[in-house]
Amino acid sequence: MSEKIAVIGSGMAGLAAARLAHLAGQQVTVFEAQQKRGMDAHSLHIHGGLVDVPLRVMSPLAWQSVLTLAEQVGVGTFPVHTYTSCSWDDRSTWFRSSRLPIVGLPWVGSWRHLNLQTLTLARGLKQLAAATETLRNNPQDQRLLSEFLTDEGFQPIFWRGLILPILTTICTCHESHLMAWPARDLMLLVDTILHGSTLRRLTGGTPALVAGLAQGLNFISGSPVVEVSHLENSQLQVRNARGDSDAFDRVIVATQANQLDFLSPADYPRERALLQGIRFDHGELWVHSDTRFLPRRHSEWSALNFQMSRDLKDAMFTVLVNAVEPTLADAPPVLQTWNPLFEPAPEQVIARVPLARAVVHAGTRSVQEQLAALHAEPDRRVFFCGSWAYPGVPLLESAVRSAQAVAAALQTTRQA
Repeated sequence: MSEKIAVIGSGMAGLAAARLAHLAGQQVTVFEAQQKRGMDAHSLHIHGGLVDVPLRVMSPLAWQSVLTLAEQVGVGTFPVHTYTSCSWDDRSTWFRSSRLPIVGLPWVGSWRHLNLQTLTLARGLKQLAAATETLRNNPQDQRLLSEFLTDEGFQPIFWRGLILPILTTICTCHESHLMAWPARDLMLLVDTILHGSTLRRLTGGTPALVAGLAQGLNFISGSPVVEVSHLENSQLQVRNARGDSDAFDRVIVATQANQLDFLSPADYPRERALLQGIRFDHGELWVHSDTRFLPRRHSEWSALNFQMSRDLKDAMFTVLVNAVEPTLADAPPVLQTWNPLFEPAPEQVIARVPLARAVVHAGTRSVQEQLAALHAEPDRRVFFCGSWAYPGVPLLESAVRSAQAVAAALQTTRQA
């Protein structure tokens, strides 16, 4: 017998959970606060092309569940090369990656960049590979990133000039939060990206994946959920601010863990207390066309462009969207900068998007384990999923895996 299931939130986790429940024969309704689907809320169309906000580039090895899901709904992928430029804050470039012609092996983008810093990067990559292999073979290693860096003794120019920008690009959070993350998860992810297969993007971007996942689902959009209350028949009533409401057998909460005001502390004391242990970093992603954020020489522009002060204290990264989005290949520059050190020129700002990102700390795994235990309770009616709810680095992949875990828990509790 099918059940009525409400999913609150239409980000990656919510859409994946809704689709899995729908495929299992359940009657699914998705509540979304915005008019657009949450995962696609910030995508832009400009210069006749698509701008995913934030831009999403995925490794087939580290994003297996996401790419499998995309394939299942008919969304293809294409390869991209995320070459990197590292510049000082005066926009002079000291390193740029590329590939050797014909053989396609990684290489320095110009003979001008065969310098002391580049040699330090090469030594650092070799050192990092050995240290990461040690982490891989020791699952019990619980060192934080700050401890790992101190123990391994990496050169500052290697760590702050290359690896830290890669991590801030992937995780879109501040360095201070990264330092408190377990090193093993981060370093294994970096190793997969640096040495794994070619990175890929979704054909048609995020809108294509959202459209595929939304097929067959019922949506109530444009108003935030304000209450999930218990009914006498063991069902749950979900109501939004506009007054739309209905009764459901189960509710899947797929919002951020810090957006639970619709769950009354009186009715959900354990859940509210537990999920306070999930932390978030808040920042702003700027979409713009200010080329001061790129190297001075046009020939040194890359997909990923890192700028830092010569004392290595301040750094920021800028994505040149045109380099990885075919529909913008011949368009004027479209850039994305996370928490810029200075503001782009006002006339060149396309959008400013506030983002909240889950960040991992020493207590995160315990919260996730306790949440899994809650989901296993026989009479469980409310479930939670999101990138923050699954072990590892909170990315799209963990969002999908958390949705899969909730789908399995739903099946188990229905059979109990």
